[in-house]
Amino acid sequence: MPTYFYTDCVITDLKQIDLHSNEFTARINGRTAKRLAMTHDLYHHLMGADRSAKSRVWFYAPGFNKALVIAAVRPAGQEHSVLRNRAIRSPYKMLFRTLLAGLLAWFATWALLAIPVLSWYGANAPKGVLVLETLSIQIGTGVAALYLSYLLWVRAKMNRLDSWQPGDIAPYTRALKTKTQPAPPTHPTTVKVIAPELVE
Repeated sequence: MPTYFYTDCVITDLKQIDLHSNEFTARINGRTAKRLAMTHDLYHHLMGADRSAKSRVWFYAPGFNKALVIAAVRPAGQEHSVLRNRAIRSPYKMLFRTLLAGLLAWFATWALLAIPVLSWYGANAPKGVLVLETLSIQIGTGVAALYLSYLLWVRAKMNRLDSWQPGDIAPYTRALKTKTQPAPPTHPTTVKVIAPELVE
């Protein structure tokens, strides 16, 4: 289930995971984020920002083990300036992803149902192929329509940042591991017992 929230935080130690990727590792409020997705303009802004000043950051967590996405950043001291993640709102990416989702669903329908449907119709193979084509087109179109509606919903959420609720970044990050110094070995102390002298 995707979640949307904002928090005031300091993002430091940004490092790109791959040269051809828009995912980074970072420290957020002193905690480690292993996968943080953003556009390169947001990355360059955060790299040049005052490291000690907190910025308001809107996060989008898609779920399904995907990277945490920075949807927008409001620089510290700039109440009316918000830098948005333009990749989420791009109509070209929305169209490409919708077509890709439909094609994958169409192909998966053929791959999974070809043998059961053709064996069901047996000798009447042309009728089985016609049924399979109809099913694959309907499923592919339905998946594409659902995915497009989901992308439009995400885009609508990006246009209404003021309606997002504050949230905690801790579930999406890990605490830094600190090296603890081993305790010095303790030596048992010997206690001398002195017997009292008897006086006659």
